[in-house]
Amino acid sequence: MKKETVHFNTSGSGEIPVICIHGWACEGAQFLEFNRFFGPQFRFYRLDLPGHGRTPLGSFVPSYENYTDVIMEFALAHGLENPVLLGHSMGGVLVLMAAATGRLQPRAVINLDGSLPPSEQTLAGLAMVRSWLDKPDFRERLAVALRKSFFLHHERDARSEAIIKKMCSAPEAVLRFLPEQFDRLNAARILPKVPVPILYIGAAHPHFDPDEVALAQLRQEHITDAGHFLHVYAPQKVAACVEEFLHSVPQLA
Repeated sequence: MKKETVHFNTSGSGEIPVICIHGWACEGAQFLEFNRFFGPQFRFYRLDLPGHGRTPLGSFVPSYENYTDVIMEFALAHGLENPVLLGHSMGGVLVLMAAATGRLQPRAVINLDGSLPPSEQTLAGLAMVRSWLDKPDFRERLAVALRKSFFLHHERDARSEAIIKKMCSAPEAVLRFLPEQFDRLNAARILPKVPVPILYIGAAHPHFDPDEVALAQLRQEHITDAGHFLHVYAPQKVAACVEEFLHSVPQLA
C-alpha cells in the first residue's frame, strides 16, 4: 500500500519518531490523549491501518504479514530512521514482527497488552469468536464479548461503548482475519529476532515462556487498575512507564 493512502496524524515536534499502531478494528486516534503525556523530544505518528479508521480497505488483504509490511513501508517512505515502535493489542504484535524483520532498525519496541505469546485465555477467547464468524448475529455477540473481556466495570462508559461500536463496524475481512490467523503466530520465531529492548505493559499478568524472555531484551510491567485499553483509561501511568523505559535505552538516554 502506498504511503499516501494510509491515513495518519502527527503531534509533537521532537527529533525521536514514535510510530503508534492501534489494535484490531480500532484506529490511531485512540493514542491522541496518551501522546499528550510525553515530553517534547518525541514526534508521534498515529496510523490508521487499511480497513481501520480513515484508511479504506480497498483491495488490501488483511493479514499479520501484510499489516507488518504497511508499517515498514510507511516508516521507510517517510524517512523515519530508528523509530520507537509502539503498538496496542494487535498493534503490539505487529510492531514486534516489524522489528524482527531487521529492516527498520528501531530504537525500542513498546507492546501495550499485545498477547505474544498468547495466554490460554486469549486462545480460548479467539476460538470462541472464530466459532461465531458465520452466524448472522456475529457482530452483536462480538460486542457483548468485547464489553465483558476488554473493559473493567468502572470503564464501561461512553468511551468504551464508542470503541466497541467502532470495532464492531469494521469491514468483515478485518473482523475475520485475526481470529482466523492468530494461532499461526509463533512467538519463538519472533521475539528472539527483535534486536532492541522491548517493554511489555500488560493490563493482566503476562505469561511469557522463560526461555523466550531470556532470548529477548524484554522488560515487563503491569497496570493493575486498567483493562485492555490501558492507554485510554490509564494514559498518564502508561506514558510514565514508557518514558522511564525509553530513558534507559542507550540510544535515547
